[in-house]
Amino acid sequence: MAKTKSPELQRISPDSLLFDPENPRFGGALEGKSQDEIQRAIFGEPHYASELVDSFLENGFIEYEPLVVRRQGDKYVVVEGNRRLAAVKEIRANQVKYQGRRNDFDTIPAIVFPDQADDEVQQSQMRVYLGVRHMLGFRDWPPVAKAQFLEREILRVGSLERTLKEVRLSKQQARRFLLPYRLLREAKFILGNEDFWVLGEALGRTGVKKYLQLDVDADTLQIRGYDKGNLKVLIDDLYGPRVASTRLRDTSAKKVHDTRDLSTYASVISSEKATAVLHGGKSLREAAIYVDTREESRSKLSKEVTELGLLIKKVLENDKTPEASAVAEALKELNAAVKAYLRKHA
Repeated sequence: MAKTKSPELQRISPDSLLFDPENPRFGGALEGKSQDEIQRAIFGEPHYASELVDSFLENGFIEYEPLVVRRQGDKYVVVEGNRRLAAVKEIRANQVKYQGRRNDFDTIPAIVFPDQADDEVQQSQMRVYLGVRHMLGFRDWPPVAKAQFLEREILRVGSLERTLKEVRLSKQQARRFLLPYRLLREAKFILGNEDFWVLGEALGRTGVKKYLQLDVDADTLQIRGYDKGNLKVLIDDLYGPRVASTRLRDTSAKKVHDTRDLSTYASVISSEKATAVLHGGKSLREAAIYVDTREESRSKLSKEVTELGLLIKKVLENDKTPEASAVAEALKELNAAVKAYLRKHA
């Protein structure tokens, strides 16, 4: 097992390769698991390494997509390529099922990062590699994986500045990952990849940050304070309230159904009255009415009645039924009443 002084492509037996339970791609779900448990977890849902087996059987292991590994004693930990390793191990462990193809995978290509007298040097090199490859989008990780990677490396290094320098991120970029991740950790609430980014987007709104009374250390991006009660309400609004005696969320009861509605939501929770309406059972759109001043609402009323008239005329076009005539007459009365009211109270 020759030692390397620079990253080097080698062919390695899968028997010498270990899964990385701390790989950010797995969102912390595999930490503390045995190698066999990790194999089963990666092979099935939600990582589906099983989908790679047929391709490997037909085409072999693709040489230009080597694993990336680091040495651990007389073994190698797979920093990148755990799904591919799971597929290879499956084939090698099931001779009959895969018609004796084990020998086709006696060795597979891997980039071995150099051994260093100081482990910190190797860790630094790995951060640079993973930062450029995954944080900057060459092989993009989901947002929650990026956040977990950043948090783990900051703890290892003991410095936000050094970590960001090595992974090539600005502090503003890191803030978008670290703040939602740290808040959800404070709330002891684990989310999937897409869900994570809802809170990340919400925290970009001034109204949301004020609602949380969020206090962040500008140097370390550590959270110094926040309103715990309002954080719980915010999470319920974004993801739905928790179903009793489970970790599931009732998504049908959440207040924000699309990230495009986050600006409206931020304005609603900036208003005490609008917030009370929202949490009193009304929809986000209904609650938003109470954000406006009376003058703004008067202006909207005139516009809404005009648009309602256009919609009704379109629906009733060429309809001569008594019901259509009644609706048309009611629209005239509504228009007249609204105009008279607005003139009188101008």
